[in-house]
Amino acid sequence: MNSRSIFCILHFLCFWSSVSHAEYVYRADSRPYSVIQKSKGFLPKGLPNFGLVAPDLSLWNHVNGEEETHFSKDTDGYVSTTADPDLAEFWIYNYLNGTGYIYRIHTTPNMIDCEATLGHHNPFSYEQEFAALGGIKDNEIVGWTPVVEDEVGIEKPNPFYKSEIYSNMGHGGAQPGLAAFPPDHTAWDEEPWARFRRCSRLPGRSGLSADQSCSLAQSNRQAGEEYMDYVEAVCPHC
Repeated sequence: MNSRSIFCILHFLCFWSSVSHAEYVYRADSRPYSVIQKSKGFLPKGLPNFGLVAPDLSLWNHVNGEEETHFSKDTDGYVSTTADPDLAEFWIYNYLNGTGYIYRIHTTPNMIDCEATLGHHNPFSYEQEFAALGGIKDNEIVGWTPVVEDEVGIEKPNPFYKSEIYSNMGHGGAQPGLAAFPPDHTAWDEEPWARFRRCSRLPGRSGLSADQSCSLAQSNRQAGEEYMDYVEAVCPHC
């Protein structure tokens, strides 16, 4: 059994903290803040700069990642964070050789609750993930905790954190229109995702419905662009 599976089992035996009102999220990274700042923050793998739109904005595709590794695809439009600081620490121990940084980040409307959005179809619900559509700017970072050879240090506050922008912001919660399940996924026959589907008749086809094939009514990129327009309206500087 691999370390990820072991952690999943152990984590379900622990308390499940409520993430619906999460004020902060966490991200494990090997890079110090000075390097993050030069990039102006955390960018999705599918974006070279902020302000652009990645090719793939399907939350389902983001959560599942590459088929073998489950890490982000090159077209991914989200940055992963978690509401659980212990999970971020776990990632440093198991994927960064015990040395890195745990970044504490204030939530913003572009951070989508993966569990609330994908529901029982989320294969990694224990990760308590909030996926940041379009990335995370460096001034959203409240502080960072260094971890050196498995030893956790003391959090250092970010002098560039813009509390006047982010302190009254919250996460985006559930956004079923961004789930973008694959065509003919069983979720298209369930609420709330059925409201965002488009079905076409296929005589003789069995499965979801005997004579129809269903998928997202618009492209996942269009759905993401529309949501980002909303984010910009409620938080122009996010």
